[in-house]
Amino acid sequence: MNCRSIHSYAWLPRWSSEGGERAAARAAAHGYCHLVIPLRDPETIDPARIARFCAAEGVVPLTTSPLGPDTDISSTDAEVAARGLARHRVALALARDMGAPRMGGILYGAFGKAAQAPVAGQFEASAEGLARLADEAAASGMLLTLEVVNRYESNLVNTAAEGVRLVEAIGRPNVGLHLDTFHMNIEEDDMLAALGTALPHLAYFEIDQNHRGRLSAGTIRFEPLLAWLKDAGYAGLVGVEAFSSAVSHPDVAAGVASWRPLFADGCEVAEEGRALFDRCGF
Repeated sequence: MNCRSIHSYAWLPRWSSEGGERAAARAAAHGYCHLVIPLRDPETIDPARIARFCAAEGVVPLTTSPLGPDTDISSTDAEVAARGLARHRVALALARDMGAPRMGGILYGAFGKAAQAPVAGQFEASAEGLARLADEAAASGMLLTLEVVNRYESNLVNTAAEGVRLVEAIGRPNVGLHLDTFHMNIEEDDMLAALGTALPHLAYFEIDQNHRGRLSAGTIRFEPLLAWLKDAGYAGLVGVEAFSSAVSHPDVAAGVASWRPLFADGCEVAEEGRALFDRCGF
């Protein structure tokens, strides 16, 4: 099995089982063995059906679990933090039941632009809640991967160094880091140095162009980053993510500010990612 992953939103306006089945077939056709399934709306998730169609295509499901202000696991309001942990537990059960070996994304806090810097105690609240979640994930043999995102999507973890600090504060062996080049391009002084910082905990490296569209058009050069990881012996997942207003539902487009039609069909993105990974030995 290869280490390549692609986000289902490359093809889908938003998640549905019918669309997911098509996305799994397309992912497999382009040489990807993992498909990211967003658990944004848990009521739309049919884990048994996902397990069946992923198995039929030879694709492993991966999941993300976003939080909002009223389910912020990093909140210093104990009731809000408890709702965040409860929401993650629902998502974790769905991920387990579809056969996903990991759950990732911005697990550590609310998704979206914050009005202020984190207050005292938020980091500790997040670490405590995620340590409990990690213990429950470990009972099912699952990994948690924390995605480091830019300042407009979180106020808690924006750099590889901050991600490492949180992983080490959680202190569980089944918690790793997820770096995404779109976010790194905004926040890191040196993307290669950031890879070095994250490497001991790195479990997912995602390529995503500066405008989040076609991989071949933009300012980020992926080859040096992938070459560095190859030389360093990185053996985790590599993934592709992209968004286009021509594909995304308005709710999804609004969440990631995808206002332009940067591609018409996710197969364009999938094929560019496949060619890139081929060239770089992943």
